[in-house]
Amino acid sequence: MCAAKLAAATAIYVRVPSRLLNEFDTVAQEHGMSRSEAIREAMKLFMRYTRAPQARSLKGLVSGSRLDSQLLLDQVAP
Repeated sequence: MCAAKLAAATAIYVRVPSRLLNEFDTVAQEHGMSRSEAIREAMKLFMRYTRAPQARSLKGLVSGSRLDSQLLLDQVAP
């Protein structure tokens, strides 16, 4: 994220179970992402997903992101 966008960013505090955080961090690292970057990406995907009429439309929603859309589709809608 560029410096101008970070200056406008808001810090948040979230409580999550340690096991969930450890797994999340592992997956983020596997994709070459920092925790913050992965959380931002997850927030965007959550907003898009909850507005999507069908889970299959996720494949198009993640195009252009750093996530593998087919892998996501396989995990969400096998």
